[in-house]
Parts: sequence; structure tokens; C-alpha cells
Amino acid sequence: MKTLFTLGLFLLFVLPQVAQSDISGRVTDSTSTSLPGANVVLLRASDSLLVSFATTDNRGDFLLENVPVGTHQMTISFLGYERSPQTIVVTENDQYLGLGDLVMYPAGYLLGNVEVTADRIPIRMVGDTMMYDAEAFAVGQNANVEDLLRRLPGMSIDASGAITWRGQTVNQVLVNGRPFFAGNSSLITQNLDAEAISNVEVFDQQTNTEELSGIDDGEENTTINLEMKEEFKAKVFGDLEAGYGNNDRYRGGAKLFRISEVSQFGLLGTINNINQVGFSIDDVVGLNRNTGRGASFSSGNTGEIPINWSGEDASGQNRSIAAGLNYGTTFGEAEVQLSYALFDRNQAQIQSILEAINRPGSIRETSTNQLNASDSYSHRLDFNVEQDLDSLSRLDIRGAVFILGNEATEFSEVTISDPGQDQQFYTVDDRDQSEQPGGNVSVDYSRRLGKPGRLLGVEALFDLRQNVNDIGVTTDGLSEELAIPGALINGLQTQDRTTDELDYNGSLEYTEPIGDNWSWESEIRYASQRSEGDFIFETEGQSVRNQLTRTWETADVETGFSYRFGKRNSIKFTGRLLNGQLGLEGDTERDDNFTYFLPGVRMRIRGDKSNIRFSFRSSASAPRLNSLQTIAEPGRSGRVSFGNPDLTPSVRYSSNINYWFNDQFRSITFFSRLSATYTDNAIGNELSFSQGQQIFRPINVSHAWNQSFSLGTNIGILPIKSQFSVRGSLSRSQGIGIVDNERQDNISLTQNIESSINTEINDNSFVTLGYEWSRNVNRFEDEETEEITTVTHDLFTKFGLEFSKVFRFESTFTYRIFEAAAFTGATNIPDLRASVEWRPFKSGHFFRLNAFDLFNQNTIINRSVNAFVTRETTSDALGRFFLLTFFYKL
Repeated sequence: MKTLFTLGLFLLFVLPQVAQSDISGRVTDSTSTSLPGANVVLLRASDSLLVSFATTDNRGDFLLENVPVGTHQMTISFLGYERSPQTIVVTENDQYLGLGDLVMYPAGYLLGNVEVTADRIPIRMVGDTMMYDAEAFAVGQNANVEDLLRRLPGMSIDASGAITWRGQTVNQVLVNGRPFFAGNSSLITQNLDAEAISNVEVFDQQTNTEELSGIDDGEENTTINLEMKEEFKAKVFGDLEAGYGNNDRYRGGAKLFRISEVSQFGLLGTINNINQVGFSIDDVVGLNRNTGRGASFSSGNTGEIPINWSGEDASGQNRSIAAGLNYGTTFGEAEVQLSYALFDRNQAQIQSILEAINRPGSIRETSTNQLNASDSYSHRLDFNVEQDLDSLSRLDIRGAVFILGNEATEFSEVTISDPGQDQQFYTVDDRDQSEQPGGNVSVDYSRRLGKPGRLLGVEALFDLRQNVNDIGVTTDGLSEELAIPGALINGLQTQDRTTDELDYNGSLEYTEPIGDNWSWESEIRYASQRSEGDFIFETEGQSVRNQLTRTWETADVETGFSYRFGKRNSIKFTGRLLNGQLGLEGDTERDDNFTYFLPGVRMRIRGDKSNIRFSFRSSASAPRLNSLQTIAEPGRSGRVSFGNPDLTPSVRYSSNINYWFNDQFRSITFFSRLSATYTDNAIGNELSFSQGQQIFRPINVSHAWNQSFSLGTNIGILPIKSQFSVRGSLSRSQGIGIVDNERQDNISLTQNIESSINTEINDNSFVTLGYEWSRNVNRFEDEETEEITTVTHDLFTKFGLEFSKVFRFESTFTYRIFEAAAFTGATNIPDLRASVEWRPFKSGHFFRLNAFDLFNQNTIINRSVNAFVTRETTSDALGRFFLLTFFYKL
């Protein structure tokens, strides 16, 4: 691994430094008329490696820069014209080659009736937009967009569906330049067919303010746009599917799309009991978290399943139903989007949880065996209206209404082991029912006032939601009971919780240009957050009620200056004065005032092949209600948390620098990211131990640090035929905590390295091999406390072989190796899956036979590391089964 990584960096820095030459020429027709827009492609003669590429300008001229020594084949393509390939030899003494006029002739003039097609350019840079030719990457006939994105250099997708490009989170995915399914990435990428896509474009989407003012705000809003093929526009396409397998496994679903220049329609539906959730609950809940221009959203990533080629598989036994409906259209200058999503899931599972809880001098080990059953649902309706009122102003209105619910039962057997003490054993029977209705609406109005750059913006947001949670807990076997309302005790205790939350805010923003390069920006904001908590505890006929209302009101003024230099470079300095009012009413009374000065800097420097972005930010945030609420909550494995109304707001200072380099003609990409965050008056933990429970109490501590560093590179070995990728990351968190009345620095460290090589066999066949190594450490800054370390190795491979137009075979294999840790032993989990497609129909209908978990492991293991606690969860799965599915293509 280390050798491959060194080789990648060596190629990155050495290749550009060998002897090189520039080649120029002029492309004309037989009458000496110049041909602008002709494509000039230079391939290495020995292996057809793409060496350089150019497009002729308005005079028909082109320039191929930094061409290395060697023999090359040059081809020129222009619609309706043709020219035979030309051999170009570059020697070490050649610094410049002028080819003069290169004449093209009408198609058929040279080759008679032979059709001449242009060379395919897999990747090209057009301005600030990176364009991938979708058909240049082999994914198979029935692949979806997510399969395609995984193949693109610089692109990666984690198990939750979150997309990153060159280490930068992709905020939204568009179709033909418009949001689809409210811009939710997973609903698009996991359901839209790859064969419908002609190009994948990646760029920085401008906000309303940037578009109207013409001033780059320095913020990155990385966006993917999927350009559809003409033959898929304005027609209904998609498929219907139905499948059945052994052990009564089944799946059914429908995907219907119609996308034209004026409207978009999408209908998705799925039902199955094969543990493929279809749409994750995060997708459904966050369906409208990014819509339209410049909105920002990123999917959560648990980090527990770093490799998952087959979609998001759930543990246990699951039946899930999911449906989505999207309609978008244009009325005059207004774009309207309506989306509805339904999610319903029934889950039963057997789990074993091992926890190692760090404490000075020893480690407490907690072992929990539990049976879980749950029913959850979600309904959400979103709308978005974008209206260009005239050429100078724009209005955006977004909103959503939703309701979520869950009913769960859980029976746990808990064993707690402390060094030198007898084990503590008890059982917990937990029944939980919750419901959360809510809604939100926001209005954003922007107008340019006179000259370019002068802009007025007004924004308002209203958000209302309620959380209702009823809990009944029966515990047996505790030898020590805590005198804290809500903590675990023997017998039955109930908790009725109701929390109402109301947030609203407004802002007024003004931008004034100063000269050609400078601009002044100022913004006034007001925000209010109000939470009302009403918690009732009943134990053995006794009732305790806890009420608390928390408000956090802020008023702030921010001003700053932006300077633009060069073609696409900018730097911005800001200062923000914020006044916050924190109030508590109910069981605890409090009224405190806080004032902060919060500076910021943003800078971006763009080159033809590289981009550097730096930012420094600061912000203040008040404690949440669940931190302030003076109650305790029993955990599933003996964890108890109770609030602290004395908490005060925290101030966070964060900085990061991003760098990426791309040489599309040499197929080399390199990216890196460095970030550091310091939190003053951070919220940490005060941890103490009873015989059977761990007690967590949030406290303010003097500081907390977070640092992370990541880098990666993609190197094309042959143009689109092979690609080598390697990336690594290191993150470190440090903060003060109090454990058994001792003040300690707790440190969590995560290291990760992954590499893969991808090779295409033919247009629809490929092989991918990869390896990933992860290491997590949790420890205290003293010599007495034992360090908890977990190490995981993942080996994976995927290949698809298309034997003919009728048969295709795909297989995925992952081998996960868990090294022994302080609280658990070593184990290995192999997972082999395979599928065969049979396409006997010319219309595109096909059969697919899937085989799951061929080694019949029937086990899913995850490890996670948090402050003080390292956890390993082992869950049951479905084991080996087979499923035959018929797909009817529309």
C-alpha cells in the first residue's frame, strides 16, 4: 500500500517535468475557410493513451501544449468533415511544432460510404465545469446513475449515498439543469438509469446573490448536473419489476420518468423483504433539504459501513415500503417543484452490543444481548417556487409539511464488568412510541439595484415541529438504584415527553460595488429559537413532572469587503457582532446576555488545472434543550444522561484549506483538505459510574480541538481503460472531560487509507479491486489509562462481464477483517454476491437472478468510536438466499 501511494505521488510530480513541446495549427476546409470548434485529439501511437486535446478558436487555430517526446497519432473531427489520421513525431530537441493549415474534406470524400465518427473525449474542462462523457465509462446496460458516478475519476459515494468529488461534498444533483425530487441526490442516483445520461457535469452552482450581483461569494456549492440524451427526453421511460426467491423473499417496484424541456415527472415505488430499504429514512426526512440555486445539503455518513456496493442493506429482518412522487414544471419565468415521499418500515433483529468505556486506571466493559422490533413511517410533502420577477430580481419560496412516527419494543440482557468486582446483570424491557409532526416555509427575495454588483436581499424562515414520546421501561436485577428521576430502577417506570419547537428568523443583506474589484457587503439578522419541554415520570405510583422552556434570541450585524483579482480569484474579509439572549423558564429560571465578535476570511484562487480554497469562520451556538433539560434518560445498555441548566453558549473557530489539481489529458487528479476547529467554552461530558449504570452530564469545558487531513489521487493508466485511485485521511479530536471527579483530556484518533484499481475489459465489462484500512483510537492523556484501539481491513472486488447482448454476469466480494481489541476478539466476515442477467427480448425486458450472502454468514458487524465509548454491534441478517426478478422496460 505504501509503495503504491509513493508511486502515485511520484507520477504526479515527475510526469509534467519531462521534455515537452507545443504544437499549433489551423484547421480549414478545401476552400481555405477556417473551421472553428473542430476537435483535435493527440493519442500516443504505442497504446492510444490520450496525450493532449484542443478545440479550434474562431480563426480555426489550435494549440496543443506540453506534448511529451514520442510518436503520436493526431485526429481531427468536425461535423460533416473528415481527415485521415496524421503521425506526429516529437523529439527531445523540439520545443515548438507549427503544422500550418490542415485541410478537412466533406464526409465521404476520402472514404466513400464509410461513416466517420468523432473521437470520444471521456473528460474535458469547459470553463469551470468538468464534463464526463457518460458513454465512455463501462457500467453495463441496466446500471443506475450511482453505478456510473462510482466509475468517474475523482468521484466517490459512501454507504449512505453521500457523494464527494475531489474530497468536496456534492451539495445537489440536477437533471438538465433543474432540481429533480427536490434535488435529493440518492433518490435520483439510485433510481435513474445510467443509459439515459449523455454527460455528467460538475461545477460550483451560483446562488441567487452571485448570479444577480456577478460577485463570487467564495463559497463552494459543488453541484452535479445530469444531461440526458435526446432520445430520452419528452418520453416516458423506466421499468417495472417483480421478483420472488426462496425463504419467501420478494421485491417489487416501479420507476417511471418523463423529463422534457418544460416539465419533469418522476414516480418511484418499492416494496421488499430482502433488507434493501430502497430510500433511506434520511433521504425521506431530508427530501427538501436542498432545492434550487445554491441551497446546501449533505447526507449523513455513519462511517460504520465504508464499503457497500449493493445499496444500503439493513440488519435483521426488514419489510420496507417506499414511494416518491415528483412533478416540476415552468410557468412563464417561474419554476415549480412538488414532491411527496412515503416511507414505511417494519424491522425485527437480534443484536449483541459490546462497549468499552474508558475511565482512569481501568476499562468498564458492557455486554448487551437484545431483541428489537420496530415499525416506523414518514410522510413528507415539499414545494419549491423559483420566480424571476424581471431581469433584475428573483423570488424563491420553499416549504414542507411532514409527520414521522415510530413504535418499538426492545428486550435487553445487560452484563457490566469492572476489574476486580463482581459482574452486574439485569434485564430491561423497553417500549417506545413517538410521533413528530411539523412544517416549515422560507421566502428569499433578491434584487439588483441599478448598476451591476449592487444588490438587496431579504430572507425569512419559519419552522414549527412537535416531538411526542411515550416510554415504558421495566427493569429487573439491579443491585443499586440511582436516586435520579428517570434513571433505571427495578420495576416499571413510564415517561411521557412532549417538546414543542418554534424557530423563525429574518435577514436583510446589501452589497455595494467599490470600483472594479472591490465590493462592500453588509447584513442584519434576527433569529429566535424556542423550545418547550414537558416530561412526566411515574414510578411505583409516584409522579414527577419536569417543565422547561428555553429561548435563544440573537441579533447580529455582519459587514465585509471582497476583492476580486485575476480571472476567477477572490478574497473576502468579514466581521460579525452578535448579541444573544439565553432564557430558561419553568423548573429553572435564567436570563443571560452574551455578546461576541466573530471574524471570518474566505479566499479562492483558481488556475487552469488547480484550485485553492481557504476559509476561516467563527460562530456561536447555545446549548440544545436536551442538554439543558433537567431530566435523566435511561439508555439501552445502562447509560444515563441528565441535563445541566447552567450551560452557556460555545464559540467555534474553524479553518480549512482545500487544494485540487487536475490534468485531464494525462488523466491525473490530486486533491487534499486540511481543517482545524477550536471550540471555546465547549460542551463536554462529566462521567461517573454506579455499579450498574454510567452517568453522563453535559458540562462546559475550557476547550475542544478537532483536526483532520485528507488527500487522494486518481491516475489514468490508459484513457478510461484503467484507473488507479488512492486516498487517505487522518482526524483527531481532543477535549476535556471529567471522569469520576478527575479532569482528563480525552483523545479520539481515526486513520483511514483506501486504494482501488479499475480496469475496463470492453465497453460494458470491467473489474475493480480495492483495499481499505481503518484504525480508531480512544485514550486519556495519562499513563495509567488503557488505550482502546480497533483496526479493520476491507478487501473488495467487483466485476461485470457482458458475454453478449443477451447474457451479463456481475459479482461483488468483500472480506472484512476485524483485529482483536481490548474488549472483543478478532473476527472475519466474507460476503459474496452474484447476479446473472438474461435479456432475451429486443424491447429491453430482462430477467435477473441474484444470489446474496453465498457464504451464509448471516452477520453484520459495525464498530464506532466516540468520546469515552468504543462500541461493537453484531446483528443478524438474512443469510444466503436467491431471488429471480423480471424487469419490464418502458
